[in-house]
Amino acid sequence: MIRLFFVILMSLFIIYVGVKIGKREKVDFIAGYNAIFKPRNEKKLAKRVGALVMLFGIETIVFITLSLFLSNLGGFYGTLVVLNVLFLGIFIIVDQISNF
Repeated sequence: MIRLFFVILMSLFIIYVGVKIGKREKVDFIAGYNAIFKPRNEKKLAKRVGALVMLFGIETIVFITLSLFLSNLGGFYGTLVVLNVLFLGIFIIVDQISNF
C-alpha cells in the first residue's frame, strides 16, 4: 500500500510538471534545443508536450491502481509509454513541418 501511495504521489508530480511545461511555453529541455532543433511555434509545442506529460501521469495512476485488481497490465502500460515517446517525436516533426 505504501508503494501505491508513493507511485500515485510521483504521478501527481508528473502531472504538475506537465502543467508547468504548458504554462511556461518553452521546451528548452529537449535535447539539441537551438543547436539541432529550433522550434518554429514553441508555445504550441510546449502545450502539446505538457498535455502529453500530464497524460502520462494520468496513465500511470490508472494502470498502477488497476494492477491491484487485474494482472498482466505491464505490457499494456509499456505500450502506452512507447506511444507517448512516439507522439513526442511526432509533435516535434509536426512543429518542424508546419508554417505557423
